[in-house]
Amino acid sequence: MKALVVGGTPSAGKSRTILWLTSVHEGLGRVGVAKLDCLRTTDDTLFRSRGIPATRLLAGRFCPDHAWMERLPEVREWALARELETLLVETAGLCARCAPYLDDALALCVLDCTGGIHGPSKLGPLLADADVCVLTKGDLVSQAEREVFSLNVRSKNPRAALVTLNGLTGEGSRDLVRALDSLSWGRLSADVAESAPRTPLPQMYCSYCFGRSEVGITSL
Repeated sequence: MKALVVGGTPSAGKSRTILWLTSVHEGLGRVGVAKLDCLRTTDDTLFRSRGIPATRLLAGRFCPDHAWMERLPEVREWALARELETLLVETAGLCARCAPYLDDALALCVLDCTGGIHGPSKLGPLLADADVCVLTKGDLVSQAEREVFSLNVRSKNPRAALVTLNGLTGEGSRDLVRALDSLSWGRLSADVAESAPRTPLPQMYCSYCFGRSEVGITSL
């Protein structure tokens, strides 16, 4: 089963990117989407309204990356039960230290050009580990801003293919297909234990995670 993990900053257009990809890519076969978010999402109903099987995972009070890695076996079983040929995973856009990608799946990062020209330099593995980077909402900024933004993306990840996509019109979606197909599509390992994150996840557990309410190190 081919697999693609889609990460990116909040509200950058990850779901729209997936919708355009599934509408123009003829080689995905039977495709399904696993949508991971923090507290609430309706994107899974959007995918199903387009005839795409979808499941929803909510991380709640936990780091979405940790929730995704822990529930990967569940997602894999869901995909196998529906005989999917391609699994697309949309992760939650949360912190600049997110590391949602797997070593046996393609990695796609979606970034919003209106986030500021210095935005890419503030991101960690979310951008640095991506195979393809999609830039959205470029029509809302000047050409100079787009060029500087793209330059900063390339300085953070010089090996990733860079694609500009208009989420409303779909312009650039075929460029995205070509960029992905120029790479070796990842395939989820038959044994889920063989899958691993590309980069160690952000640390999760501390005294605050376990309910500590005092502020300051002196109270430890």
